[in-house]
Amino acid sequence: MSTHVLLVVTTVVVALAPALARRAHLPAPSVLFLLGCALAVLPPGGQVHLEPEFVLLVLLPVILYWEGYTTSVQHAWRYRRAILLTAVPLVIATAAVVAVTAHALGLSWTAAWILGAVVAPTDASAVAAYSRALPLRLTSILRGESLINDGTALVLLGIAVSAAGGADVSLASASGELAWSYAGGTAVGALVAAAGLLAVRRVRDPLVLGAVSVAEPFAASVLAETVHASGVVAVVVGALGISRAARRAVPAAGRLQVHAFWETTSWLVNGALFVLVGLEARAVFDSPGVDGGRALQLVGQGLLLAAVIVAVRVVWLFLTAWLVRLLDRRPVQRELRVPWRLRVVAAWSGMRGGVSLAAALSVPVSVGGTPFPGRDAILVLTFVVVGATLLVQGATLPAVIRWAHAHDSQDEETATLTAAMGTLSQAADEHLQRHAEEHPGDRDVVEHLRRHLHPSRTGAGEQIHPERLRQLRRSTLARQHEVLAAMVRRGELEDTQMWRLQERLDLDEALLLAEDDLPSPASGPPAQRTILGASGVPR
Repeated sequence: MSTHVLLVVTTVVVALAPALARRAHLPAPSVLFLLGCALAVLPPGGQVHLEPEFVLLVLLPVILYWEGYTTSVQHAWRYRRAILLTAVPLVIATAAVVAVTAHALGLSWTAAWILGAVVAPTDASAVAAYSRALPLRLTSILRGESLINDGTALVLLGIAVSAAGGADVSLASASGELAWSYAGGTAVGALVAAAGLLAVRRVRDPLVLGAVSVAEPFAASVLAETVHASGVVAVVVGALGISRAARRAVPAAGRLQVHAFWETTSWLVNGALFVLVGLEARAVFDSPGVDGGRALQLVGQGLLLAAVIVAVRVVWLFLTAWLVRLLDRRPVQRELRVPWRLRVVAAWSGMRGGVSLAAALSVPVSVGGTPFPGRDAILVLTFVVVGATLLVQGATLPAVIRWAHAHDSQDEETATLTAAMGTLSQAADEHLQRHAEEHPGDRDVVEHLRRHLHPSRTGAGEQIHPERLRQLRRSTLARQHEVLAAMVRRGELEDTQMWRLQERLDLDEALLLAEDDLPSPASGPPAQRTILGASGVPR
């Protein structure tokens, strides 16, 4: 399949996936993967070769940046221990168990360790797509894990490949390389975040702000790889470092435009990656060392390895929770405890995805002029593990979420947002009341705004000055922004909750700016409600 045809087909499939997923009662990522496999089987599909550099250096930074940008810094710091325990030692433990199992199944130790490193991390795009129905607390932990663990796995993969090439690898050298990958990546990410903040604080053009945001993840990734640090960690640290400050420094119009761009782009990239993974089916199973009988054997072994990976994750999450509760009995720690049913959901949410397959494809074809041992088996086993987790875990995750009553936690978040909406509406009413008392001549304007009417539409017998009405709307929105920031400082709202409310205020402000550019007719269409009197929870 030619590149331009592949681009069109992938985009169309991604666009149709939500509707198909609703009809099939399956999550969209599972549907996308199946459609990719179906396209690979069809004769026109041909063999599609997914370049690992394209995934690791182009697609992955885009996915990681937006996921990091929309991750709550407060939650990431609050649950840092849970995130680090799953992002580093769990990856190492999973790689080790998979390596032992794969070696028992016939792979050499070199190939087994490479396979373990490849399938050890959860996939950021898969977790992002499947975790939208989860409570905010669990989502933050899973996203934090998936954003970091790729860096651990890629370091392990590099060490295993180096060892296969004859390099002298010791525990000390491996530990040093892992430490530098995180330290160097963190330093580069912080540097890029600082540079990005300098730019966004001086720029007001939404197009330039969008260009700056696009450059940030690639700059972080390239700089980190240049100093042999983790590009994954650099992108995540850069996104987290700039997220909160940028949302406050960038004007409303810039926030809306940049965020809309990234939401669309990340959705397309995530979906396209699932399709591309499925499209690799023919290329993987047509490898020279994989005939019919060997393929069936590898499929069975891959399903066994997928079960082993799930088992390791379940044991790890419950064992570490038990140890933490045993060793740390502080009241603050008790507040962070996750019910056992939610831990089951977290364990079942460990899907693998395109990063694992790209990592497997990055394994060299030959070493020292001889074919790399077990490379074909590594590719097939990785594909089966990815497919099994996407189809089995992904398709059954909604049922597991319902069983765990995870929606009860979502109800708590909804109540928090509803209360915050009420606080903002009250702040608007108080601001309008003060304005009416200080400016008696504006009482008609105040009453007009309280009825949530369009500036160009007046009530019966009213003579409303449009400019005074716009000024009052601006000052009311400014007051609501102040109240929203105060709620965050007092710890009443998390970052992600603040962002949802801020988006509603930004929409009101953008509408006001648009009206400033239009003439003021004597009459106009019916008014639209704004956050000043909205009820319910923002989307």
